[in-house]
Amino acid sequence: MQPVNDDLEESKMSERRNTIKTNVITGEQQVSLWKRILSAVIALLIIVPCIFLGDWYYFVLASLIVALASWELVHCAKKKYNPLLYIVTFILIAILTFTPLLKNAFKPFAGDWNLYSNFDTLYLSILIVVIGIILTFSLVLIDKNFEVRDAAYIAIFGIVIGLGIQSLLFIRYYPLTEFYSDGNAVIDANFNHFNSTSLFFFIVIGALMSDTGAYFTGLLFGRNKINERISPKKTWEGFVGGVIFSLIFTQIFGFALAASGSPIIKSLDLEHWYFIVILGVVISLVSQLGDFIFSSVKRYYDVKDFGFIMPGHGGILDRFDSIIFSTLVSAILIIIFNFAVSGNWEGLFL
Repeated sequence: MQPVNDDLEESKMSERRNTIKTNVITGEQQVSLWKRILSAVIALLIIVPCIFLGDWYYFVLASLIVALASWELVHCAKKKYNPLLYIVTFILIAILTFTPLLKNAFKPFAGDWNLYSNFDTLYLSILIVVIGIILTFSLVLIDKNFEVRDAAYIAIFGIVIGLGIQSLLFIRYYPLTEFYSDGNAVIDANFNHFNSTSLFFFIVIGALMSDTGAYFTGLLFGRNKINERISPKKTWEGFVGGVIFSLIFTQIFGFALAASGSPIIKSLDLEHWYFIVILGVVISLVSQLGDFIFSSVKRYYDVKDFGFIMPGHGGILDRFDSIIFSTLVSAILIIIFNFAVSGNWEGLFL
């Protein structure tokens, strides 16, 4: 009988080894989780209507993000800076965000002017970037608390954030430009409020699913840390979970619309199915990279969050860190895809 007992015991041990272990969620984590959910619901009630309405409603929302992001970027250092730094940072991010409008500053006087047509591609003014960098580093001379490394941080992240928010405007307005450039009706409320949001939701929800999937997978199954020096809570299990969650959403969403005959945009149709796959993979990876980069800043300045406007999440930059990077890279890829479909590669470099 002894061998039978040994076999039974070995079988039980093998079963325990093969069982997937989940982490125990503490009471504090449960409170934090519910706080995150409630905060996210309130934010969605404000943000989603602006997304669907588009036009100036969405533009005002983007302007609010510019203002909050500018303040959080400087405030993160937890130093008492000269107020000029807040002003210069805001101006740098705002100008980079709204460069398309400045480029077409005199077009509002034309009868056919509209907001969305200004954001038909991404615009970067080297002159504005250089002036912004010079002004930022000049403040080192007048503020003893503002060091060269702080100036480098403000300048680099100010440029990235400005272009990231411009990309958010691009992905919301570009489908309208493409729709009307094909000779469709000038006014189409249904397309304006619903169909034109497909590109936005494809990219932004793809990034959020990566963030959400990484959070819950890491919370439940996280064991192996990626880099405790930068982010002590992020795990490889969470990373993989985030990629899977994001890919599931983007591929189902993208291919479902393409198969229905209403692709997100022309370059993301069934004929160019590989663009949907490429974009989905890039979103799932770059969104987590953006999260890590912003986490490294918080770790360097020894702060938990950039701000506090969203309880449980932190500030705008805490919530938009992955979105800013994924949207910026996605916008660049979409522009490349469009040139690839049209075959006009020369226009890409002009």
